[in-house]
Amino acid sequence: MMDELYLEIPNPSHEAAYCRMMDRWEALDENIQPELMRRYSSKLGANVTYERFLAWCEDDRTTGSMLYTKIPCSLHFLVSPAGEILGSIAINHADTRRGHLHAGIAPWQRGKGCGTKMLELALNKCAEMGIEQVHIVPRKDNLGAIQAILRNGGVLLEEFYDDDICLQRYEIDNNIGEIN
Repeated sequence: MMDELYLEIPNPSHEAAYCRMMDRWEALDENIQPELMRRYSSKLGANVTYERFLAWCEDDRTTGSMLYTKIPCSLHFLVSPAGEILGSIAINHADTRRGHLHAGIAPWQRGKGCGTKMLELALNKCAEMGIEQVHIVPRKDNLGAIQAILRNGGVLLEEFYDDDICLQRYEIDNNIGEIN
């Protein structure tokens, strides 16, 4: 099944799957990552419509004006052949203090290899964008993310604290010259 998973930029065809996934994830009261996946607007005090969510995604891809970094990024859903959204990954178009990639797998899909596959697919997208050295910065206690990074060739560069949270910066050599 892992070979059949794919990344896709959110579009209108994902609305029902996105709403089902978010309803379930929000009910768990878990930290939803990446933040771009969230549909809740603190400014409005409510969830936004799917159409508004898509508009946010488009703005993030083109201008990055909604992001504190102001660096454009592209959110991609990890989708199963049945159209189920298993998680998502945001690819920053430039490196930031928190790296190029921010990802999250739905809690009920974790431990199945989805994160490793999603990262592999995202590395291909990064190569298409010309990103040779991909940086990923998980929390030190996020063992699932660290496993996925290591399985995809990640090398630990440094450990640092941000807001009293221990983070680790990893680098993956994307071997752009070898991509066909």
